[in-house]
Amino acid sequence: MAPKWGCNNPEEIPKMEDLNYIIGIGFSGADLPRAVILAFLFAMFAQSNTNVWKAGLLALLIDRTVWPIAAMGASGAELQSIYAAIAGMAKSFKDDLGIYIVRYIGLVLMIGGFRWMRAALHGISPKKAAA
Repeated sequence: MAPKWGCNNPEEIPKMEDLNYIIGIGFSGADLPRAVILAFLFAMFAQSNTNVWKAGLLALLIDRTVWPIAAMGASGAELQSIYAAIAGMAKSFKDDLGIYIVRYIGLVLMIGGFRWMRAALHGISPKKAAA
């Protein structure tokens, strides 16, 4: 059977560097606390029958649009700069789609984990004293 990549040496097989880059950018060090805060808040305030996928989508919307624009406004950026940032987000949406997917899956997993932790903590109740 002939090798797929036209080489016989396994070290020459191309690595998945694009995927490593996308995952690295999807959860970089500066964005990680923001994602954890959003996931924690969505998990704590969501009802037990709330769809985690929809909560993750709303968290992604806040994480990638509302939070940066609000931060620019709070820091005193001019209105033209904010409009330019919104236009830049719209233009680069297709290019950043892989990053958004990785971020979305990560947010959904974190929200699910925090919801599981909340349910486990609520399940632990102190023993009732005998009356």
